[in-house]
Formats: sequence, structure tokens, C-alpha cells
Amino acid sequence: MMIRQIEENDYEAFRRLFEEAYSEYLEFLKRENPQQYLREQQETKEVTRARFDFYLTTGSSFVAEEGGKVVGYVASQRIDFMHGVDSLLWIEYIVVQPEFRRQGVGVALLHRLIHHARLSGVDRIYTTINPDNEASIKLHLKVGFDVKDWRVASYRITHQ
Repeated sequence: MMIRQIEENDYEAFRRLFEEAYSEYLEFLKRENPQQYLREQQETKEVTRARFDFYLTTGSSFVAEEGGKVVGYVASQRIDFMHGVDSLLWIEYIVVQPEFRRQGVGVALLHRLIHHARLSGVDRIYTTINPDNEASIKLHLKVGFDVKDWRVASYRITHQ
């Protein structure tokens, strides 16, 4: 397995993996949290070309490749001055194709991100993890993250 920065030609694999993971998440919500499922259904989530291009320019997003095929990725961005930290990486997504899970792909992606953070002078790495996502919690704990409960507050701007 090879971990490398995302490249221009990774867009289709990146988009496909995101769609698969998001569909899996919606199925989970449908079973476990129908109210949240209905809220999620109101918003379309997709990886547009513009969003992919943003992650391409961050220099802090990586893919895992097995046999020339992208099987996972971590998409992150650098943020300065947040939560009292001068410089941090924010992980937006970490996605691994189902048949490659529990084989060290997620661990390898996070280790590559940590290495990148050290070389870049980043102080901390943050992300949010759904408290129902046991696999993600275990992955982050295994790599050494301090995982706590989370609550998300957001305000959606409506334009009239």
C-alpha cells in the first residue's frame, strides 16, 4: 500500500468513495436515528469538483493506493488561530473502502497526516467524530487522538 498526496486524476475515485461512505452513513441513520436521517435528507452532500480542487491545493490531503487503485483518503485543511491554537489541521473526511477496512489503511493515512503536520509546523490536528461511529473512535484512539464527546451547533444562512 502506498500513501501519497492527492492528485488531479484522483477526483473520480475521491468522489466515488465519498458517495459510498455517505450512503452507508445514511443507512446507519435510517436504522439508528430516523430524526437525524430526515434532517440529513434535506441537504445534499457531495464532493464537487470545486471542493476536490480545494483539498488538492491544501497539500494536507492524502490517498491510500493499493494496486494502483485509490482505496481510501483523508481530506484536511490547515486553519490558523482556532480553539486557542495557532496552527492546526482540520480533518474533514477520512474514508476507507469497506473491503479495505481493518487492514491498517486508516492508521496509515492518519500517520501520514501526522508526519505532514510535524513537517509543516502544525500544533494540533482536530476532527469531529459521530459518537455512534465506533470504528472511527477506535481508529483515532489507536493512533493517539484524545477523543471526547461532541456537539455541533450550526446556523444555516438563508438568502431571501
